[in-house]
Amino acid sequence: MQTGELWGIKKKGMKKSIIVEHISVEIASSFDHFTFHLEKALGILRPSELKALGAVPASMAYYLKSIYNENGLVLFNILSQDDLSDKENSRKIKQYQVGNPAIMCRMTAKHRSAGLYFPIKLLVYEKPDRKVVVEYDLPSSLFKRFNNPEILSDAMILENHLVKLIRLADKENIEH
Repeated sequence: MQTGELWGIKKKGMKKSIIVEHISVEIASSFDHFTFHLEKALGILRPSELKALGAVPASMAYYLKSIYNENGLVLFNILSQDDLSDKENSRKIKQYQVGNPAIMCRMTAKHRSAGLYFPIKLLVYEKPDRKVVVEYDLPSSLFKRFNNPEILSDAMILENHLVKLIRLADKENIEH
């Protein structure tokens, strides 16, 4: 079956394999302390506030700059195991959807398909031995497929922001 046949399209679809580098790191903090400080460190993107600005570019730019912190990332959404299962069988696991809207706009202006990889997903979970793990796909490996040095540069900026964010949230927990 050709790729396009899945959707009843007779044309050949484009299929391309990419290599994705994955990061998985065990941190020193407890799940609750790490996720608390992670969420505290992220600016929160509130679509209702953007809408209230009336989509005026100057207002939106000011709003977006006001929610960035030194991490350069904002929180788009959190998915939790609690949202998906019953409390008795619940495990400590959260998926954070984070990003930088300004970088996203720059990247999609260079190649619209770059929007497929936003927001970036960051998974935090507690293993049975109570050790906490943080996982994500390396943005540079995702965006490398566009073969564009400006997109790759922005992907590296996102990676650096992710590393700083994780270190900050873990450091905050260790110090308290």
